[in-house]
Amino acid sequence: MFSIPNAFSNEAEGYITIPAIKKFASEDKKFKTTENRQDLINNLEKFANSSPENEELVLDWIDKVLIEGIKDVQIKCINRETIPEWLNSDELTKRKLETIIVSNQRQHLCSLYSEEIKLFKYQICNSKKIGRSIKFYLGKQLCTFDRNKQISSKTLYPIFVEIYVDMGIIVTRAKSKAGLYVFMENFILEKATTTTVEKQISIATQTVCKWIGIKTLPSISSSPIFKKVLYEMLEKYTKTPLEIKELMEQKSEEINDIVDSITNDICHLKPRYRDDVHSSIMNMIEKYFSITYPNKKIFTQDREAFPMKLNATDEEESKVEQTSAQEDPLQSKAVFFDNKKMLQKNNECDVVQFKFQRINSSYFEKWFKVKISVKNDFCTLKFTEYTAEEDILNVLFSLIKPKQSSR
Repeated sequence: MFSIPNAFSNEAEGYITIPAIKKFASEDKKFKTTENRQDLINNLEKFANSSPENEELVLDWIDKVLIEGIKDVQIKCINRETIPEWLNSDELTKRKLETIIVSNQRQHLCSLYSEEIKLFKYQICNSKKIGRSIKFYLGKQLCTFDRNKQISSKTLYPIFVEIYVDMGIIVTRAKSKAGLYVFMENFILEKATTTTVEKQISIATQTVCKWIGIKTLPSISSSPIFKKVLYEMLEKYTKTPLEIKELMEQKSEEINDIVDSITNDICHLKPRYRDDVHSSIMNMIEKYFSITYPNKKIFTQDREAFPMKLNATDEEESKVEQTSAQEDPLQSKAVFFDNKKMLQKNNECDVVQFKFQRINSSYFEKWFKVKISVKNDFCTLKFTEYTAEEDILNVLFSLIKPKQSSR
């Protein structure tokens, strides 16, 4: 008799949500939906127990929902020279991974966990968009401790790792969770070892790299790459709206007069400074047109994302920290333009918090938040609310642009 492990079905854990169950149930009208969460769980389990085929459908679906939702997603660059040739062969890859996978006919994340990381399932994918990728469905057992309630518990902790062979990156994700401890059969707080999501993601990444025989790039090589692509992503979602461009073009003659006056009459600058003066004046004009424009929707409409907060550090270690109040687009705030030139000069960014538009908002709110930050040798995408797989991948590939594959 199949039943969903409590660690996954428990509402407080946030793995399986009402919208996610309803979406699954509505496909081919699998079972009746209700507003009561426990009834939905019961109906889901009844459906799974109605036939072996339906049980497999539910297990596959649980695998999917466990790797989406509230997640920390960590990206590392792979040293391409260490990628083994056999990883490009389906047959050789299967042969290798079959020696690692848990010996269990039911290869799903609903499985028997231990304190060591186990591989429960893998998938080999070849896509025209992203090329070749190998997916690893992992899991281990941890402990949690609630300091407010002074209660400890054992928990199952799924971790998902994907190697994008052609793109040269390894992406690891796990649920954001506080109060984590290394597994103890009989939990004693004074003897327990604390851990974090970041540490568990790091362990999972290292484990998969060891299995495959690959290495990741050090911080000195990967950090500039991530800061640059994050800046490019920020640029993409802060393009000057057409309405503001038109206002600026209408005043182009006056703007050129101001630039000439500053360059020639006021500061008596050499000609080589004119472009810099022009850039500064254009930035100031755009700033005041933007912050006073009555319709703030021009900074979000026809865009799949907009920034709400950013951090950057220039080559002289000067820091920029910008946050928009009330979750308005940062581009509509004066502080964004005050620091825009520094960002453009370095073409790098450390942290940006975006609001992204969902691909399918039928079951969820239209927008969701994601914080993207660069730290040491990795980049982290932090999803703080339930986010569907398609939306997680949309953010990932907005940051790391896949090259067209010939596969």
